[in-house]
Amino acid sequence: MLCALGHHLYYMSLDGKPAEKQTEMLRYGTFLAYAAKAGFSAAVVSAYKQRVWVTVRSRFLSISALDAMFSATESMLAMLHLEFLTEAKGAFLLAAFAWTTPLIVILTSNTLLVEPRNMVYNTTCPAARSLNFSFEGVSDWRKPVQINGLYEIPLSIWNTTKRAGQTDDDWFDYYTGPSPNIQQTTALAAFLEDVVARKNAAVEICGSGWNCSYTIEFTAPGYKCTELASGVGSVPGNLTQESGEAVAPFGTDILLPRGNYSYYAYTTGGEYSGTQLRDVGVSGIPRIPTSELPAHFGALRTEPVIWVGYVALNNPGKAQPSRNDPGWDETFTPKVFACEHRQTDYVAAFNYTDGTQSAKIVSHKFGAPVINTTYLGDLAANDGTNDSVSATPEENYILPTDTARYRNVAGYHSLGYMLRQFLNGTVEVEDTLVNPIQNTDAIETKLLDPRNNYFPYPNLMGMVQDLYQDLILSMLSNPQFAEVVWAAKPSEQSGTLVQGGINASSGVPTGTGDPDDYMYNCTRFRTVNVYTYDKRDLWIVYSVAGFLSLVCVTVGAFAVNDNVGVTRNTKFSSVVAATRGPALEKIAWMGPLQDRGDVPRDVKGLRLGYGILNDNKMGMSSPVGLGPGPNVQHVDSDGLLDGGATGPGLRPRRAFTTEMRCGFGLKGDVDQTHREGSLFHR
Repeated sequence: MLCALGHHLYYMSLDGKPAEKQTEMLRYGTFLAYAAKAGFSAAVVSAYKQRVWVTVRSRFLSISALDAMFSATESMLAMLHLEFLTEAKGAFLLAAFAWTTPLIVILTSNTLLVEPRNMVYNTTCPAARSLNFSFEGVSDWRKPVQINGLYEIPLSIWNTTKRAGQTDDDWFDYYTGPSPNIQQTTALAAFLEDVVARKNAAVEICGSGWNCSYTIEFTAPGYKCTELASGVGSVPGNLTQESGEAVAPFGTDILLPRGNYSYYAYTTGGEYSGTQLRDVGVSGIPRIPTSELPAHFGALRTEPVIWVGYVALNNPGKAQPSRNDPGWDETFTPKVFACEHRQTDYVAAFNYTDGTQSAKIVSHKFGAPVINTTYLGDLAANDGTNDSVSATPEENYILPTDTARYRNVAGYHSLGYMLRQFLNGTVEVEDTLVNPIQNTDAIETKLLDPRNNYFPYPNLMGMVQDLYQDLILSMLSNPQFAEVVWAAKPSEQSGTLVQGGINASSGVPTGTGDPDDYMYNCTRFRTVNVYTYDKRDLWIVYSVAGFLSLVCVTVGAFAVNDNVGVTRNTKFSSVVAATRGPALEKIAWMGPLQDRGDVPRDVKGLRLGYGILNDNKMGMSSPVGLGPGPNVQHVDSDGLLDGGATGPGLRPRRAFTTEMRCGFGLKGDVDQTHREGSLFHR
């Protein structure tokens, strides 16, 4: 049982651990199982030996049955002897159990298995990044920050009013448009219809062979969309903004079923003009002094509202009627919604599984408008600039002299501009609803359904917001963006470093802390082969084996008690001592099978028992009745056998005579009656 307990403790130590060195570990378990089996088997065989002697001294069995009984634990064929089964049931059951003990090794070997399991650890990960748009406000393209040998990149490109050689502060930079880098990144996200992943991000964050997930929180721009009309003949309401009411530039009448458009988006109303003055030089430097520039020169006046009209198919995936067919009006639901650009608090979840990134916004909360004005589409500015956009109230314009705020809002505007460029335009369909005529980049995004003739998806409004979120999260694919920071230290830009707080490729220490300061809370997981231990099955096997062994030991103890505490065995010397005596010399043991270690068949049928040899038969003549046999020797008065050879290397043999002797014999030659004080009780 100690080996069984050790087996259990060993498997317990492996349970749930990665399945390493499987052959070696299973070999140790098999060794413990075999040791336990050997212990149980030894106990059973020991009890069996005691039971054998109790059996032979209580009944007469044929020599063949005795052969079977004495070899039952060594030869499976001996178990097939019928007389052994019927005349020695107790011994037979003990031998049968001894033969089943190898099942312990077989059955317990199946209690430690190897199975795939998803191992999950709440820990920390390096290289996790987030976004901090405040760095856009302090990014200076003249003095860019350099990390790991590469410059940080803003979202916008700039013109300036500073002339060559100018030393005074009477100048400022003003917005031109989105940088080529953000154009590239957003285009990839739109075409891939998913968040762009940073190269090697899975390995750098999770570690080789691991999957991981984590969430980040940040503030970025977002479009808050509101449905204004739904249904044939419905009239869009106004979009209520903090600064006023924005009127829809179109209605549902241009959409199917009454119009010809399945998609119609107007996103350029109030767009900033990249040409603020016509008379400028290189880098947009005005040819007039800065002090003479119009008051609203370079001002970010408003953020264009996204106006989208689209048609939702009432029975998508089915054949649609033509315009002249019945049910045409019931086939479509025209809708109009508008989206306003706002600061937004995001919670994003990242998951890296098998090297593949999955990123999505799990929650968001809209805040204040990016620019708190309302576009006045029917009113031209006429303020001395080339930008005719007019919005109210003018005091909420973002001026380039408010440098940090201006640059930050310009970054938001650049991101919003990229989304608006993808959305703007139309998809027109013929009366047969085939061969749509597209005049929009939206067809290159995930917003239109190619399986339904490029009609918009029914949940287009939510998908527009999702597309914008994809563009924003894709910024993390290029850590050179000024907004990309360490998730654990959002006040510190990450650049292209693999990990914060370590030496850059130039050998210069990076960051403001130790590497541990840049570790971010994450969940690491992977599917690995682990050991699984079925303790129930193992203890069922050992409990049954232990119980049966205890029963066997109890039977053996009773057998020893029958011998009054004398334990017996089947050693060669014990068997020889039990078979010595005249009682067996009457039997013709010799025969043709002697050379093969066997006796004649008729001899095997003789029934022998173990008991007290009858004294009056000790000196009987040989079986043929012709006096003492040639091998019978007489004892002289000194206890020496007559005819004892003498000479060099030889010594006379002494025979000890006593009142009673025990041994095997035929019925009548031995007395199996239990008598107090007999040799059975010594």
